[in-house]
Amino acid sequence: MKDLIVFYSLEGNTKQAAEKIANILNADILQLKTVKEIPKNNMKFFIGGMQAMFGICARIEAIDIDFGKYDRIILGTPVWANKAAPAVNTFLKNYNVKDKVTALFTCSGVGDNEKCVRHLKKKLNNLKASVALADRHSPISSENDKRLESFLEELTGGK
Repeated sequence: MKDLIVFYSLEGNTKQAAEKIANILNADILQLKTVKEIPKNNMKFFIGGMQAMFGICARIEAIDIDFGKYDRIILGTPVWANKAAPAVNTFLKNYNVKDKVTALFTCSGVGDNEKCVRHLKKKLNNLKASVALADRHSPISSENDKRLESFLEELTGGK
């Protein structure tokens, strides 16, 4: 089975999780990049949160990948205003992959992971597994390794 990890990460939390998952599953990895980067200062909450809240799709760099060669896509997103990052919305809108996305991981500092997952489930046809992770600077981030382990067992059938 060939897997592709697709993710967006502003400050590295989602990227860190994506790399762990890709390494364990021996999966290919694709980082979504926006054409215009969101600032990493306090404006990120205003700009990114507003875009996410209103379902705005950010312009992302072109992707030249044959998604047909993958059996499944595992999607990763930070949680902004209880929703997926705008780059993830764009990816799902512009590329015909909704049937291939079978797993989802979210990373949040203070957002509601479950609301984000529920929102994405409405867009994805075959979502079978999801995991909510905490920002690496959060006091509860120590639980991330256990959560990732359970998520990966679910994806691999315990192998």
